[in-house]
Amino acid sequence: MWSAIARAIGIERNQTSHWERFIAGGSTCLAIAIVALLTQWSLSDETHLLFFASSAASAFLVFALPHGALSQPWPVLAGQSLAMGIGILAGSLFGAGILAAACAVGATVLLMHYLRCLHPPGAATAFFFVTGIERIPLQETGLAFLLNISVIVVLAILLNNAFHWRRYPLFWFSQTQHNPPATDRVALADLQQALRQHSASMGISLDELNTLYMAAQQHNQTSAKRRETAR
Repeated sequence: MWSAIARAIGIERNQTSHWERFIAGGSTCLAIAIVALLTQWSLSDETHLLFFASSAASAFLVFALPHGALSQPWPVLAGQSLAMGIGILAGSLFGAGILAAACAVGATVLLMHYLRCLHPPGAATAFFFVTGIERIPLQETGLAFLLNISVIVVLAILLNNAFHWRRYPLFWFSQTQHNPPATDRVALADLQQALRQHSASMGISLDELNTLYMAAQQHNQTSAKRRETAR
């Protein structure tokens, strides 16, 4: 019964090693400590704390899920820069109201889709720059924010690649893998075993993998029937 309830509310069996968990937590801690030291003397205490809400979320993604699509350098750098720009623009045009902030967040999500740089912490960034437009030094804060995000990406490259099973950006992971022998078909059990080894860094669950696998099988069967019909 508990197992059924856990799956219903989204609690996955976590097979991540303790070592991997400590790496993710320790790397995130180190990154935030470094970027905090870079800006704690240049920004006010209030601005400094709000400023790091979004930066900390980015750090979580690149160190806890380094192989995830939302954690790659382009989504982090472009997504956060876009969010900051939209937030400043919306705040300058419409003021620091909640409606302007909501519109900025929505526009950020929309443009992230088109620019292929989806990065969830960007929503907090857009909201922050709209609501803080009247009380924060935009030039100093904007430059500091871009510097911090860049430092987080650089640290992600250095720290993640210190461990052979982690590669950041993900492109480097694919470049280090040998081409497997061609087979007609990969069993679901093989995919699940591969996921157990990399789930901590990819952020995908077994249930999600099963769904994709079944959809791929259905698509394959449909394509096969179409080919037979065409003959």
